[in-house]
Amino acid sequence: MPINRLSQIEENLELLQEQLGGKENALILAAPEEEIRINQQIRKLRKKIREQEEEYWQVVAQQTKTVEIPEHEAEIIVAEIVKEVGQFEVQGQYSDEVLQILQEIRDKLNQPGATAAAKLKGVISSIPPFVGISYEAELDTENIFHRHFPTFRKWAKVLAKKS
Repeated sequence: MPINRLSQIEENLELLQEQLGGKENALILAAPEEEIRINQQIRKLRKKIREQEEEYWQVVAQQTKTVEIPEHEAEIIVAEIVKEVGQFEVQGQYSDEVLQILQEIRDKLNQPGATAAAKLKGVISSIPPFVGISYEAELDTENIFHRHFPTFRKWAKVLAKKS
């Protein structure tokens, strides 16, 4: 695996997102006879994005095993995740299946005894299934993590730079 794989995947995701945005704009302006072709292209781009995001989280989970997470940073990330999962439950904007997985993640983070860093490493290994389920519910995981878990995303970017 190349040393800078996370950075490569992030670049790929940016390019794919740009392409997807262009196709969605083209769909709005397209003649009716072109809509089917453009919709097929959009589906293919979404599949590629999903594959890249799944690989991203697999690489993050794998590299997390070898990277030391400072306890004070882990505590912040854990608190942020617990808080946001609680807000997801109140808002009710996600499917029951996604909420159940988020609740399992929160429960792992609330377990007594382990350090925040150990809890966070355990949770990171739970994220790839979340990616798959979120797509069944047609959610954009990149935006979910960017919007709701900014500290976690910042830490993942630091991990990408260390790799």
